Amino acid sequence: MAHSEGSPELGSADVPAALRFAHQVAGLRSLGSTAETEAEEGQKQEIESLELIFEESLQILSPEGERPVLFQLQVPVAVDDWVELLIETGDGQVPAGAVQALPPALLRVALPPHYPLEGPSAPVLVVEVPHLGAAATELEPSGRPEQIGYNCGMDLGMTNLQSHLSVESGVFDLVEQLKEELAVPSRLVLRQEMFSEDPMQAALRLLSHDQHVRNERRQQETQVCPVCFDELQGSRGVFLSCGHFGCRDCLQQMATLHTSEADVTALRCPVPDCRECFDMGVLRQLLGSDSELLQKYEELSLKHCIDTMEDVVYCPRCDLEGGGNRVPCIQDEDHMACCEVCGFAFCGKCRSAYHPGATCTSADDRMEALEARAAGKGREAAAARSELLTLRHLAKTTKNCPKCNMGIEKTDGCSKVCCTNCKIYFCWRCGKTITGYDHFATSECRLFDDEEIRRWNQQVHHIDKAQARAQEARFLAQFIDPAQMWQQARECPRCRAAVVRDGKNNHLRCYACMTQFCAKCFQILQKGKAGEHFNKLGSCPQHSD
Repeated sequence: MAHSEGSPELGSADVPAALRFAHQVAGLRSLGSTAETEAEEGQKQEIESLELIFEESLQILSPEGERPVLFQLQVPVAVDDWVELLIETGDGQVPAGAVQALPPALLRVALPPHYPLEGPSAPVLVVEVPHLGAAATELEPSGRPEQIGYNCGMDLGMTNLQSHLSVESGVFDLVEQLKEELAVPSRLVLRQEMFSEDPMQAALRLLSHDQHVRNERRQQETQVCPVCFDELQGSRGVFLSCGHFGCRDCLQQMATLHTSEADVTALRCPVPDCRECFDMGVLRQLLGSDSELLQKYEELSLKHCIDTMEDVVYCPRCDLEGGGNRVPCIQDEDHMACCEVCGFAFCGKCRSAYHPGATCTSADDRMEALEARAAGKGREAAAARSELLTLRHLAKTTKNCPKCNMGIEKTDGCSKVCCTNCKIYFCWRCGKTITGYDHFATSECRLFDDEEIRRWNQQVHHIDKAQARAQEARFLAQFIDPAQMWQQARECPRCRAAVVRDGKNNHLRCYACMTQFCAKCFQILQKGKAGEHFNKLGSCPQHSD
């Protein structure tokens, strides 16, 4: 074939590997269909063997009976652990993430007419490696021992692979060799010369593929619901954005209950150590069949978002008029806010009429002013008395959250309080943000104050004694017959003490050694995981005669 002056030869490194592959395939077609029957049978057997091994990963490209036989094969890239992706920039290497799965290499093969008979009839092939960016057929690891990258130009020759491929080895051995050549190090450096696109886009493609593979994998694996402890296939449940799993029934009940009760902040991952909020995609899966409930969630979620914004306040005049339509307003740096509905300009801190240059009225001053107005007569005095009673009640029972400033009311209980708006914990006595109970051991704050202790004692002493006697009578009535009592008794497998079943419940606790065990098989149950024993398929029922 004649070449114009200055054009590269087909065998040179300047010609793309895909173009050389197409030229070689055309050359094989020009040989006609003169291949011997023995060669055709050998090719057929080899392709059938590859189909048995690689199944759907093998695809025949040429029509049946046409020569040469063309097919492509997806060769998996083995990844033992996380592979860190680094992008080579002018300022050095920038981390782009980590993956556990890489796209398979694509091996395209053309079998010559006389393959696999003796003679110069090695297959013609080309390899595409997505994570190396180019159509490449020779992979040479390079770099420092602790950091291995891949120099992969847009076109590299077949010399490395074909030098190891003999007539006896066949395509299968080539695939095995290619797997070894594609062994991935713990760090993969993506360089500009490796790709025809921005390396950042290549990194995003690799991260997206990894996410897709891991999602498919966990959909097929057995998962355990943290609510009901049922074991089921991942595709039968819902995966949250945090990666944790829950069965559809449990999560749907959670979503329906908390949305109906207008407590959308409680829609969090049921795993105790996580508590990440449900995202909108998950809520659409769970509430998609109830459009009204889904719309209610969206409205509540928007309201919660507005309430947590520090520069958003509600118009006090529109609140007083009622109607349930609270009007959000944006306050500026001087805490001035203006209602777009009624035009009232007010202070975002004290909710009074805007007072530039003057400090906000203190709570004591406001109470004093209300007391003076309440002493009069008429509608204004009545309104002042009502507001005064409200403020006194709020001053006694509420405090502001140290994080979101939301007013929190405490009716009873200990001094560790949870904000219903932002879900942080804080001390009711000093107002500091806390996590556990260590604060009450290292400070002067008490977990229970005297008033709470008195209230608790009164509640205990006012228990309905008649109800207590009736409950005791019902319990003792079970054991009027001594034989019946011993039928309900079980021997603790650890300390041999007698434990009486409560009704038909097979989950027993020995009050001598605090061991939990099954009344049916006497297996000792691990604390916190007793439900797993009864929920397994074919295991003991938790309730039986």
